[in-house]
Amino acid sequence: MKFRDRALISALTVALIAFSVAALAPTLKTSGGAAEPTEPGSPGRAYVEGVLGRATNASPFGARTAADRALVALLFRGLVKLGPGSSIVGDLASSWDVDKAGRTWTFHLRPDQHWQDGEPITADDVAFTIDILSSPAYTGPGGESWRDVTSEVVDERTVALHLTTPLGGFLQAATQPIAPAHLLDAVPADAIADDPFGLQPIGSGPYRLVFLDTQRALLAALTPVDIAPGEPGGPNFGSPRPSDSLASARPTPHDDIPVPYISNMEIRYYDDPATLRADWQAGDLDAAWGLQPGDASDLAASPGARLVRYPGTTLLAVTLDLRARDKAFQDPAVRRALLEAIDRDAIVGGVLGGLGSRADSLIPPSSAMFDSGASQPVKFDLGAARQALLDAGWRQSGGSWIPKGATEPLVLELLSPEESANPVAYATAAKVVDAWHALGLAVRQVPLPATELLGDRIAHGAFQAAVVPLAIGLDPDLYPLLAASQTRTGGSNISGLQDPDLDKLLVAARTPVDVEARSAAYGDLQTRLAAQEYVLPLAFRDDDVVFRDTVSGPASRPIGGSGDRYWDVLTWRLADGS
Repeated sequence: MKFRDRALISALTVALIAFSVAALAPTLKTSGGAAEPTEPGSPGRAYVEGVLGRATNASPFGARTAADRALVALLFRGLVKLGPGSSIVGDLASSWDVDKAGRTWTFHLRPDQHWQDGEPITADDVAFTIDILSSPAYTGPGGESWRDVTSEVVDERTVALHLTTPLGGFLQAATQPIAPAHLLDAVPADAIADDPFGLQPIGSGPYRLVFLDTQRALLAALTPVDIAPGEPGGPNFGSPRPSDSLASARPTPHDDIPVPYISNMEIRYYDDPATLRADWQAGDLDAAWGLQPGDASDLAASPGARLVRYPGTTLLAVTLDLRARDKAFQDPAVRRALLEAIDRDAIVGGVLGGLGSRADSLIPPSSAMFDSGASQPVKFDLGAARQALLDAGWRQSGGSWIPKGATEPLVLELLSPEESANPVAYATAAKVVDAWHALGLAVRQVPLPATELLGDRIAHGAFQAAVVPLAIGLDPDLYPLLAASQTRTGGSNISGLQDPDLDKLLVAARTPVDVEARSAAYGDLQTRLAAQEYVLPLAFRDDDVVFRDTVSGPASRPIGGSGDRYWDVLTWRLADGS
């Protein structure tokens, strides 16, 4: 399996639960406050964030839930990190090189960097992390994305990553949090995801974990006093200072490493939005994340609150069974008619409460690779959709439509997650059913538990149509989703699509390192996607955080996962006092 050809079940499960409500234990309460801004680096009061979800593992190898991954983002760093706009800037690495083929990426680490226990961060840590992730024995999250990547330690501060398949967008993957080899290299790959390290991690990020249980996580900013003089890294830790500067890809001296303005964080975990809302109204929370769109909008409408929208890259779409055995959806004109019958703007405005965008392509509109000229919108037009089906040889009879060449009316089952597991995907599927009823199709929604939906039905091609969230990501590599080779076990081509002409375009789009060449290849790919409508794109949902006006600094940018919303946490400030 090639890099990023994610295992079907794990990839779709991540997307399914990304915005779902989990059952949690009761939460703790403390009082809040507000007023004067804290001085840079001063103790101040804690920033308190309410999260609908639960973190149970803070290891890069064990972070399975969205809440886990958000916590890891505060504790660990990658070789690179997200910057303003769509940029990627250096983090542990000060610079990097890639060969012309796009197969070998070489990263140069910044000098004098240390783990929170004072041990130096070296190329061995990077190699160790990649070797674990790529090990067939590894059972934690993200492993399938690294199976064909190997590491080579060039020297103490230089590491080369070799890819079996060249990938022009590999830099996005290099945001992967790096783990400390000196603490974990004795743990077997098949046991590392559940190692106790996940409850007491030693990281390299701007915060260290003080306490974690099912109700809350307490974090403290790492400062020079956390490493005593004489300990490894003590004298060289310098005098880090709060800074509004986000590190660039240029080499940065060790004494310019910034620390956060907010010295202490408390993340509270909730099992229901009502309890979170009550704590917000009591003034106990500075921010809230993980709410459904309507709940987030309602909370943001309260006095002294605002909503920060992070454009998301998880696509709500209708996936059709395109295997040759089923002739109903083989004609692209039929697929386009089914899309034309759906009022996607109504889904964005209703189901998403306006907190998202209509999908006119499988490529997120926030992506630098999105080509609006190649992805012309398909307008909602029920009459045109009916006429298109007639022109395609379909005819109405028996309370539905009879496809061309068939003798019986089509009766459709539209699979979806259960409402309790993913309310947004469930409600989106209900809107699609209503739209296709209006078109004259006999269709019913079949909500299923995740294990049955993914493991029993979708993984085995036992479906006609399904609404599932698809994790496209910040680097929109569609090869795992659409390539013919990805229909085998472990691939993500759940529709069973086989199109050799499309395969060539998919490879051409994912390979170039040169940005202009990639953009041109993605334009050609999107032209093909728009003509064929292999998957019916509905909407991209934003990731939304409600902040009090006493929190300054958080800025919107496209994100690919829950932890990405902390991309600029070094610049956040908190008002305090009375």
